[in-house]
Amino acid sequence: MANQHSQTAGSSAATLLDATVAAFDQGQAASPQEGMSLITDWFSSIKNNHLTGDLMAPLTQLRDELQTGAPDNQRLTQLLNELADKTEQTAPKAEGDMQSGLQTLATALRNFAGQLSTAV
Repeated sequence: MANQHSQTAGSSAATLLDATVAAFDQGQAASPQEGMSLITDWFSSIKNNHLTGDLMAPLTQLRDELQTGAPDNQRLTQLLNELADKTEQTAPKAEGDMQSGLQTLATALRNFAGQLSTAV
């Protein structure tokens, strides 16, 4: 599935949301490269969506940590949980299916953070 995420860069937020949740559910967001691809796609989506503006700071910090080449699992866990919190706070402001999709994403982020914390 490598590079598949970048194909969604111009797609709707719902498509990107589905791709992100699927990556976490399948355990394919575990590599820094997969994470960077998803973050790049989210940056593109956030520029076009006022609801997700609060997500920019934790996404930027997550990107920076992944770019170090040797990301710290404890720091990644903290950032993923922060991103999950922000995603959950954004969900009620979204329309239609995006609300439940964002809730699902928040859960997936927390689950992945939990997996990282046990790998420390």
